[in-house]
Amino acid sequence: MTHTEHPELVRLGAQYLRAYADGDAVNLYRLADAWGAADLCAAACEVALAVIHATAGPRGLDVVSEAFDGSRR
Repeated sequence: MTHTEHPELVRLGAQYLRAYADGDAVNLYRLADAWGAADLCAAACEVALAVIHATAGPRGLDVVSEAFDGSRR
């Protein structure tokens, strides 16, 4: 995941998603208390964008959009 415009949000998002995946309620509450819902949402989105870019390349979002558009028809 080398392409990130907001590395601090990617780090926060990774912490948040790890706590969520582990069912770590204490860490989830700590992160929510320290950062707030809007920042955590932005952080999770940054992680998603970084993963999409890393796995699908520069057209990653287009690839994802096309995949979902094709499945809805």
